[in-house]
Amino acid sequence: MKGFVNNLFLLFISLFILSSCSEELKSFNSDTEAYTNSFSKGPISLDLIVDKTEISTNQNIKVLLEGKASEGWKPSFPELPKNLDKFTVISVSDTPSHLEDDGSLCIGRTILLKPFLSGDYEVPPLSMDYIDQDNNKGVLLSTPVSVSVTSLLPENTENLQLKEIREPNTFNYWKMIIIVSIALFILGGFFLVFLLIRKGQKETPEIPPYEEAFNKLTLLLDKKLPEEGRFKEFYFQLNLIVRVYIEKQFSIRAPEQTTEEFLQDLAISNNIADEFKQSLKEFLIHSDLVKFARHKPENDELSDSVESCKNFIKVTGEIL
Repeated sequence: MKGFVNNLFLLFISLFILSSCSEELKSFNSDTEAYTNSFSKGPISLDLIVDKTEISTNQNIKVLLEGKASEGWKPSFPELPKNLDKFTVISVSDTPSHLEDDGSLCIGRTILLKPFLSGDYEVPPLSMDYIDQDNNKGVLLSTPVSVSVTSLLPENTENLQLKEIREPNTFNYWKMIIIVSIALFILGGFFLVFLLIRKGQKETPEIPPYEEAFNKLTLLLDKKLPEEGRFKEFYFQLNLIVRVYIEKQFSIRAPEQTTEEFLQDLAISNNIADEFKQSLKEFLIHSDLVKFARHKPENDELSDSVESCKNFIKVTGEIL
């Protein structure tokens, strides 16, 4: 049973190789076929097919060789040189040998040739080596094949003008090194200036939040807005000074919150002592009355508001 399976497998492989060789022959036996010939010597034969015999200098020639030998004979193709007369051998592809139904051995070879120049040339005779049943060696040769190669240039070349040949562009490494060095020097200068500016910014001492708040409060009082009856604007700026101070001193986002939202956060905050929470609440509510309810504060209310802010900023700033 095992031997039957092996024989079946070998038969399948042989049929596959045979079909491959047949397909390759079909590709040549088309309308573009230009030359075919067969050569034989006793039980061996050599078929030669050339796809075209008239080409231009930019085209290639495809040559197919198929050799056959009776059972007991061993055909083979010799190694080809790089050039065949006036043609360059671009590629050589050998088809694996296979047995045909009558027991003869079949081998195949495909050769791709390219012409050097235009003119009338011959593909030289191609050979197939063989060894007979008595181990005697021999060679079966084909005949030459004439091929006409035409040029792509026009026939009348008298008016053709040759352009001046320019020297090849060479890469100037020293020039590139100089350019890169200058670019790196400029980038280094920008980077150094950036570091110096950044260092100068870091060395600038930051003003403590309570000092900044006092400075803004002094500038606000110098404007004398209450004397001009601009109470709403005065309380708006006074309220903002206190809120910005609270944000910077206690990390509470007071400027972005409404009075109601701030008072809710203030009630649960541990950053501000309880003794200041009530005064802050009264100040913010009084500020809203002036800003939104058009309340006109008396002089003592103005003084109390300013002193309350000053006291809150001074005491909390010194504590922290």
